[in-house]
Amino acid sequence: MGQFLEYVKIAYKSITSNKGRTFLTMLGIIIGISSVIMITGLGSGVKNALDGALGDLFKGQTYIYGYAGDECITVNDIEYIKDTVPDLAVCSIEEYMGGTATSVKGDFNVEYYMVNETYEKYAVEGLLHGRYFTEEECDRGDNVAVISEEGAQAFFGSTDVVGQTIMVDLYGYQLDYRIIGVRKAKDSVIMNMANMMNGTSIKLEVPYMHFVNATGETWPIEGIYSMLISSDSPDINETLKRIVSILEARHDVRGEDCFTIDSFDSYMEKINQVIGYVTLFVGFVSAISLLVGGIGVMNIMLVSVTERTSEIGIRKALGARTGSIMTQFLAEAGMITLVGGVIGVIAGYAGAEALCLLVSAVAKISVHISVNIIVALGAALFSAAVGLFFGIFPARKAATLSPIEALRQE
Repeated sequence: MGQFLEYVKIAYKSITSNKGRTFLTMLGIIIGISSVIMITGLGSGVKNALDGALGDLFKGQTYIYGYAGDECITVNDIEYIKDTVPDLAVCSIEEYMGGTATSVKGDFNVEYYMVNETYEKYAVEGLLHGRYFTEEECDRGDNVAVISEEGAQAFFGSTDVVGQTIMVDLYGYQLDYRIIGVRKAKDSVIMNMANMMNGTSIKLEVPYMHFVNATGETWPIEGIYSMLISSDSPDINETLKRIVSILEARHDVRGEDCFTIDSFDSYMEKINQVIGYVTLFVGFVSAISLLVGGIGVMNIMLVSVTERTSEIGIRKALGARTGSIMTQFLAEAGMITLVGGVIGVIAGYAGAEALCLLVSAVAKISVHISVNIIVALGAALFSAAVGLFFGIFPARKAATLSPIEALRQE
């Protein structure tokens, strides 16, 4: 152990005797390690930010699509599943139409959602004012509605609009609704960005039966293409399989794959997979600079061997073994790359934090650096391994010098 420390001390003196050259030698290693840390830190931070932003909006929500022969999902299917499958927060029709509404502030686009009473739990924000419509109101098709907070502010100039009425033009049908509740605005960067691009629109959630009663149109309840499911159950996959099994049994289409599950979680898994692949690829490209840095270490160590040929000859003449000479030069190469790796990790953390702040400012999304400490330590140790690998040739060259030939270089 004492002999090894002596090698380290000699290596340290040799490295510090030419600080400028040593730093330039380290530079390739520093750039490589810091690039890897920055890319992985930013990639993980963006992935976590997307998980949080999109998860607040859609986590646990699933659509079940399908046609069963000549039939679609029916309201009776939805009601049966709602009553028989436990742990469902939302089990609803979700038919959408686009209309217009006019106020003293002008014309507004209306996002008109025909749903049932379970749709209240579609979003975690809850209600700002009033209440949601009940199952009885939904079954009767009462002309009640829940309006979005941003829609209420835009249309009425206030969010406290419970009791107000709104007239909606839906493809020539004039439908009036009494506002009984105001849905809180989603505190979501994604939604805010969408609103900025599309402009403010009014979202109305209404009992699906009111449209049927008021217009005589039956397609909303006869031709349902999808149903919305949301559950906090830890065994959600089994719940979804049970729902599909029920639908197949009710329509007598077992094994015909007429119904498909489309879940938010599966989309997020694919998004995270893509981000992971991109991060891995860019990190791999960045790691190429480690190879360049290693070659630089080898070149400098070869120069060092040439400069210290006479020193090596004297040491070997005094009895230094081949292994001792090789260990000394390997210690120098390893120390250069290890110190470069540590500096690279620190610079990488700082760079990743700066990139996260930049992305947060530009994309208006909160991105926080996320770097696994094991990755950071692994990067530093890997840099030392690179130094040792590329230091083998110069060290071997120094160790195999003939003492007589080396002394002649004096």
